[in-house]
Amino acid sequence: MSFIQFQDIHETARLRGTERPRMLDLVHDVMTGVLLGQRAAGERAAALHQLLPDDHDLRDFPAPRGQQTLRWQWEYLRAAQSFFDDPIATYRGLDIELAPLRLNTAMALGSDAVKLAARLYAQCELNCWVEGSHRSWLADVIDGGLTTGLYRDGGGWQDIAVLLRRRDDCPVVASFGDGFPTFWGACPAWSATSANSEPDEEDLSEAWEELPSTEQWQHGMQALSSRTGLGLEIRPDWASYRFGHELSFLDLLVEDRDARLERTLGLASQTAEADQQ
Repeated sequence: MSFIQFQDIHETARLRGTERPRMLDLVHDVMTGVLLGQRAAGERAAALHQLLPDDHDLRDFPAPRGQQTLRWQWEYLRAAQSFFDDPIATYRGLDIELAPLRLNTAMALGSDAVKLAARLYAQCELNCWVEGSHRSWLADVIDGGLTTGLYRDGGGWQDIAVLLRRRDDCPVVASFGDGFPTFWGACPAWSATSANSEPDEEDLSEAWEELPSTEQWQHGMQALSSRTGLGLEIRPDWASYRFGHELSFLDLLVEDRDARLERTLGLASQTAEADQQ
């Protein structure tokens, strides 16, 4: 049975693997509220239609207008919920990835419990983590999700909250299936400390297995904390946290959409450079 494991250097707790699809459901719920919104529905649908890639299947449907608008919105939602992350929007020849659009919409509008669901769904396999000083805060987020019914009883959430509150002097790391740390995850940081300047991969793997668990943990955390570009640390100041290209479906529907897309996708600077030449 699959599971999401939370662990510190002392102990572990597990979230049932069935909770991960539920996390995606929570992300989709927020996205649905945006894409099926009826305020200025025709204008919003037209704005999304305008950004469709030329070869997208939704181009075969009549442009959204009048009574066809709601049907088109539902078809667009189906495409946005697709298991395949085929681009659903493009701007000036650049595809806008679908998965970050979904996740960022949840990060922009969702409660803390929804934000955590988005982070765990997307990053548990990458070892997202929380610092010791923020463990109690994260336990409170989980409590909120349980109280509101967003998180299900019996899924393991209570065990995770207990683990988080047990102490505050070390980080907790999430993983999916494989525990933390692994040789492959810690290897970049650990191999740099090896006495052999060009260690053989097989030798390193064997040496890794011989290390005490506390030393493996130290090397794993050193490697994990150095991956700052991935934004894997979960912190209370996550109101502006975004994935990938940082765009949400909200950004595709605002009045200053083009300026926002050009700025976020780095096209504004390219245009300015071209004007100067």
